[in-house]
Amino acid sequence: MRLYSENSSPFSAPVRIAIYAKSLDIEIVAPPGGLRSAQYHAVNPLGTIPCLILGDGARLPESSAIMEYLEEKFPVPALLPKNPEARAQVRLLQRIGELHITAQTVELRQAPPNSEEGANRLTRLVRGLSALQGLLSGEPFAAGADLTLADCQLAPALFRVPRVVEPLMHRDLIGAYPKVARYVETSRAHPAVARVLEEMGAA
Repeated sequence: MRLYSENSSPFSAPVRIAIYAKSLDIEIVAPPGGLRSAQYHAVNPLGTIPCLILGDGARLPESSAIMEYLEEKFPVPALLPKNPEARAQVRLLQRIGELHITAQTVELRQAPPNSEEGANRLTRLVRGLSALQGLLSGEPFAAGADLTLADCQLAPALFRVPRVVEPLMHRDLIGAYPKVARYVETSRAHPAVARVLEEMGAA
């Protein structure tokens, strides 16, 4: 299998954490010809990353779909708990990371300075962080003592927050949420998380 990814992409980072955590033999490469090229659009008509090419040549875009596939295909080590309620909690945390943090930082970076759009994105981001403050387990990882798909999504999402927000607000937004700030530090102890955050930082 092959994953098309870029180290700078906040959407690709969760999938790479899952791959590294499971020690999977998946080739990770940049989109051929670049993300906007006709060559890559022939591979993935959505023109997005990540995109996983399966063993039979089938194409699977979208990070959440890829992570669910990898979890079902390679269930050891597990990145989802066995209990249905615990699994639902992990998926909730994933969605908050994806929709309320990652998506908002991406859009906030592209919004015109001092614009209404930027203010709205910032408000949604603050709500996402506030929700996390109440939902995080208080243990080293988002949903408990072990790495899950929630961490694959949240760790790189939160890594971006200071880099996007502080130039605009001149404020430590993560520090305003003590449980979130603690989680940022404890989650980095996992080698797969640390590796991807290092890749993102270098990019």
